[in-house]
Amino acid sequence: MNSERTERAYRAGLRAFADWLQVHGPHHSRKDAWPLSPAPLKTADVLAFRSWLLANRAQATTTTYVAAVLSYLHFLDGIDELPEGIQLGKLAQQRKRRRVERNQAASVVDLDEARQAMPQVVGHYNNMPLPPQNDAYNRRLSLLRNRALVNLLYSTAARLSEILALNRTQVGNGRSQTATIIGKGQRPRTLHIMPYAQKAIQAYLQERTDSNPALFTSHSRNAGGARLTQSGAHNAVKKAVKALRLEPSLSAHDFRHYRATQLLRDGMPLEVVQELLGHADVSTTRSIYAPVLGVQLVREWLDNVDMAPETAVQSKS
Repeated sequence: MNSERTERAYRAGLRAFADWLQVHGPHHSRKDAWPLSPAPLKTADVLAFRSWLLANRAQATTTTYVAAVLSYLHFLDGIDELPEGIQLGKLAQQRKRRRVERNQAASVVDLDEARQAMPQVVGHYNNMPLPPQNDAYNRRLSLLRNRALVNLLYSTAARLSEILALNRTQVGNGRSQTATIIGKGQRPRTLHIMPYAQKAIQAYLQERTDSNPALFTSHSRNAGGARLTQSGAHNAVKKAVKALRLEPSLSAHDFRHYRATQLLRDGMPLEVVQELLGHADVSTTRSIYAPVLGVQLVREWLDNVDMAPETAVQSKS
């Protein structure tokens, strides 16, 4: 399915989901104005929509429409607007039971391979020449901020919204090794700030002359020193992704996924990664990242012990 056909199919899937919600959904009605708010959505709504599709539409249509809904939910997760009632891990488990268009392992591996480039985004900003002094467009400050931002995203594996909500005092102006935050679901947790991130934060804050308590602020000429927005932070990452010619879909949220898989591969226990990510349930961590590690483990064994057919024949003769 080419990109234009995919876009049309996904649009049709989302329209069908919205229509279904207004007719069958317990949290929406025909009186709701479009676009429908995603806030009331529950995991059960998505699963019920899928069951309705299976009973009323072809298998291929069901697969495409469910993929469209899940892509939309992952987009909301990427901008930290995923409804509280949605459990992506549970939806992923249910979806695996009826995948027909593409092998689950292949899609997981493809996504994981794209995310392996996320450290290059950090290197991009770390290696950019720093202007000798700030100018009317605040280029020096903006570069120092972006450098600190990507280093902190990499270090903490935190959600972007959690990083942008930080104040200077929470990170000790770059000297603290940890920062305590109230994360998703109003759960307190600790962010871990490694030395490279501390150094980048210190370099940025040392050149700030404003009194804004926010750790990251906008330095555009018309922003008035306001706290950096999610769109501003996403744009900073996207600029690096484009300059490096990486997979265009990569975003700030992919630092979180990259770090989780990297740490699990290096032997960090699943429960520790759960704590790092701030997942309420270890099953969420397992459902998201176990497929990636499972594919890797099987491939490593095959690379070591696989036997070509002709070799197998010779070994028996």
